Amino acid sequence: MSDGWGIAPPAVACVGLSCRDHVWRVERFPPAVSRTHAEGYRADGGGPAATAAVAAARLGARARLWAIHGDDDDGRANADELRAYGVDLAGCHAPPGARSFVSAVLVAPDGERFIFPYRGDGLADEPAFHDWAGLAGVGAVLVDGRHPRLAAHAVAWAAAHHVPSVGDWGDLRHPELRARIDHLIASEEAGREAAGAYAPVGADAPAGADTAEDAVAAAVRATVALRDRPEQLVAVTLGPLGVVWDDGRDVWRQAAPHVDVVESNGAGDAFHGAYAAAIAGGLAVADAVRLATAVGALRCAGEGRAALPDLPTAWALADRLPAPTHLGRSRAHPGGPA
Repeated sequence: MSDGWGIAPPAVACVGLSCRDHVWRVERFPPAVSRTHAEGYRADGGGPAATAAVAAARLGARARLWAIHGDDDDGRANADELRAYGVDLAGCHAPPGARSFVSAVLVAPDGERFIFPYRGDGLADEPAFHDWAGLAGVGAVLVDGRHPRLAAHAVAWAAAHHVPSVGDWGDLRHPELRARIDHLIASEEAGREAAGAYAPVGADAPAGADTAEDAVAAAVRATVALRDRPEQLVAVTLGPLGVVWDDGRDVWRQAAPHVDVVESNGAGDAFHGAYAAAIAGGLAVADAVRLATAVGALRCAGEGRAALPDLPTAWALADRLPAPTHLGRSRAHPGGPA
């Protein structure tokens, strides 16, 4: 694929959470005693929509963010960092006296992360407090559902203007909003909940736990369980196992590349931002998934948002990925399985 966007870079609206992550890299998890040594610490920006916006901006897209920042040092640090990455914050709002949404993130030696969020205070989810003029001209609207009223406003605008909406869903909340999304991308945890499959997968899974094949099968079942409309695209991200998606006609799986994982925090958010940028740029779904898979993997290979790749770097890895595997016909299609 080309390492550029063509005549003009796409514009993407990202609507949802912007928070401050306080990240500790610990020597063991779970801890064996009351005190566990931290080998590293940093504070940087987080939140699905905000990190997606940074990922899109790093790829050369025009990223515009609608989020609620606290009226405190964490909120100001978040805004400064996002501006430095080139994200347009005209749609953001900081209510007077509000306390920021912050998270403690523990990164285990294998790179897996465990998040402990504090949801802040005074972060009013009110569309009227935001300037929505920046929606004009965007090619895709990404929402994460953390501020459901903001998300509903953005999705309604997208539908009225025939702009594709992309949903980042980490759980099964807000089903009425989820039903209105054009490209619904669920996390593995949300997919497992929807499919009724809860066992962990991987080298650390206990005896009798799911295999990789079980995880993919659960993701396929989840695409059926999560679908609300025949034309809705539904995908489930599976980390190192890649992503499964059902476009309403066929079901596919894109394998992920192997990387030496430093940390996985924000990898899913990076996937969503890259996918939304690709859809806004007019790419076919399979190409958008391939690019997003590469971006998510590269995020895992470094620390923080600094690990997010530019477009040539992302395509260099994406072009080495195997072609998607066809898993069968969609149940949403009249000719699909019963």
